[in-house]
Amino acid sequence: MTTTAVETVLDVAFWFMDKARSEDVYLQPQKLQRLLYLSQGHYAQAYHGRKLMPAIFQVYQSGPIEPNTYRIMETGRPDIRAVGLPPEVANFLERLWLRYGHHGTDHLNQEVKAHEIVWRVLRKGEGEEIPFSLMAAFFQQLGTTPRRRTIKTPDGRRLQKWIPTGRPVARSVTHN
Repeated sequence: MTTTAVETVLDVAFWFMDKARSEDVYLQPQKLQRLLYLSQGHYAQAYHGRKLMPAIFQVYQSGPIEPNTYRIMETGRPDIRAVGLPPEVANFLERLWLRYGHHGTDHLNQEVKAHEIVWRVLRKGEGEEIPFSLMAAFFQQLGTTPRRRTIKTPDGRRLQKWIPTGRPVARSVTHN
């Protein structure tokens, strides 16, 4: 079993809660759960399959939930001392917050529920655990496959990003 970058899942949860509070943003419990799931997966992607935190994720119709933090945080933040995170972990979480923190809970729910591993495990039943090995493999595959964003016009045409060729354009010069 690999060692984790932080000692508890609460360390990461408190980091997200403190970050949201410092930006005067309300962090909904479901959004916290999605951020925990995404941080575990993206950390495995970035650090070659290493776990960010000792956590398990169970899948439900609403999306993955880390049951320990869910139960502990049901009535709000508990009175537990937060510890400082190693700089590389804090930097990683900062980047993750910049990527996902501005999204609403509904957007994160949709994004996470679209993950193949979530609906594959959900077929076994609600409350099933998402094996970390599957999570790590899925997120590493995400990193190697470029995500193309298709934008369509109202009439169904696909838009493509325009990239200049750098070739000079012939212009006619008129002298008066």
